[in-house]
Amino acid sequence: MSDIKTEASASGPPVQRKETEPRIAAPSAVDSGVPSSGRRVAFRDVRRQLTDDELSHPGVQKLLLDILQEVDEDCDYLKSFVTLYHEADKKAAILSEKLLMNTTIEVFFGVGVGLGGTIIGLAPFLWGSKPEYGLITVLVGVCMIIGSTVGRMVKR
Repeated sequence: MSDIKTEASASGPPVQRKETEPRIAAPSAVDSGVPSSGRRVAFRDVRRQLTDDELSHPGVQKLLLDILQEVDEDCDYLKSFVTLYHEADKKAAILSEKLLMNTTIEVFFGVGVGLGGTIIGLAPFLWGSKPEYGLITVLVGVCMIIGSTVGRMVKR
């Protein structure tokens, strides 16, 4: 059976070509019935199941128990990282909420000072027509500036 492969050429659309040589399948873990797993390439094709005769040897039992003990110790060690992760996650959430709150307060402060200054800037125009309107605009502008400044100081 020949396979059809698609190759991308540099100057045009993909071109299909037939393979002339048969593919040689490398022996895999599927052929031997043992799934290949693990990170080390040297142990990829090693049979991992032990027979009853192999399991009856005390050396094999000791090695398995030693490996089990090491894995249990690693598991206990890594469980401490789970609690550390959750603590760090809580701290990060709290700090991000504080940062969001500080940003909001800064925006309100800027708007309050800007509007207060604008209202105070309108006072000379209103003072000419009626002095009471000029005085009211100055008082409202000063109150807005003072209020936004006090709000910023309290939240810090």
